Amino acid sequence: MNIGAFDIGGTKTIVALADDAGTIYEKQQFPTDTGDCLRHLDTCCQIFSQFLSKHQLHPQNVTGIGINLPGMVDRKQGILLRAVYAGWNNVPVKDYLVQKLHVSNIVCENDVNSCAVGELRFGLGRQYKDFGWMTVSTGVGGAVVCNGRLIRGVHGFAGEFGHLKVEYDEPYLCPCGDKGCLEAHGSGTALNRLINEKAATDSAFKDAFTRLGTAPSAAACAILARSGNLTAISIFTEIGCYLGRGIAYYVNILDPEAVIIGGGVSASLDLLMPGIHKSLEKYAFDKMKHTRVLRTALGYEAALMGAIAIVQ
Repeated sequence: MNIGAFDIGGTKTIVALADDAGTIYEKQQFPTDTGDCLRHLDTCCQIFSQFLSKHQLHPQNVTGIGINLPGMVDRKQGILLRAVYAGWNNVPVKDYLVQKLHVSNIVCENDVNSCAVGELRFGLGRQYKDFGWMTVSTGVGGAVVCNGRLIRGVHGFAGEFGHLKVEYDEPYLCPCGDKGCLEAHGSGTALNRLINEKAATDSAFKDAFTRLGTAPSAAACAILARSGNLTAISIFTEIGCYLGRGIAYYVNILDPEAVIIGGGVSASLDLLMPGIHKSLEKYAFDKMKHTRVLRTALGYEAALMGAIAIVQ
């Protein structure tokens, strides 16, 4: 089967042509046009049409197209209800793509749910059938898999771990409008905020970045932490503690086999684990303290593989 996959994120998009086994024949990555969602969908369609032409395929040769969307999605209607970081609201994605591409089977899904489905089909889900998925990137998103099935909830929004409260004493404002959310304290955005705050007040820490020949960033901070810089290590430990609180709340409620973490920040999971373990030890029930916390087996393509999986 020929399957299309549009992985539309808040900052970047990947369009791909694949088969149902997850073999990717063509893919192209490009920045997400947050100014106009329909214009961005036009670009996705143009690239996908080029893939079809290259392989001498027609729309009727395509089984379906999976569309990952960075926000709240009405899956049945194929409508992007709200994407906070992109600023998109009430976009009729499915109808628009059916009209543009003449492929009737368009499946729209929240990008984090797609990651969980991709992991279930192609990654660690072949080993674990009860797991929580957590995307830690610009924000924090989550999904729940029980008995090998994605749990959607009544309104389709189950697993929004990013808005669990993890800080009450000095809470930061979250993009959702509330304060103290996991997303405000344990995301990539929070990590970069903490790095810049430390660099602004700690000249030795700032000088460490200068010696690396780079401005303060999460990637550079990870290099410093792995080389033994104590300030850098403490930053990752602090972020890990907040993530661990959220994970502890989750495992106390659902008792999964594992929590699988993806997103850009997951590349530094080894640096986050001391903080995560500290919070699990403090907040999780005794039976859940040693729940496995693992990095996705699919790396940065978890969402793309999910877009392929949701069509089937």
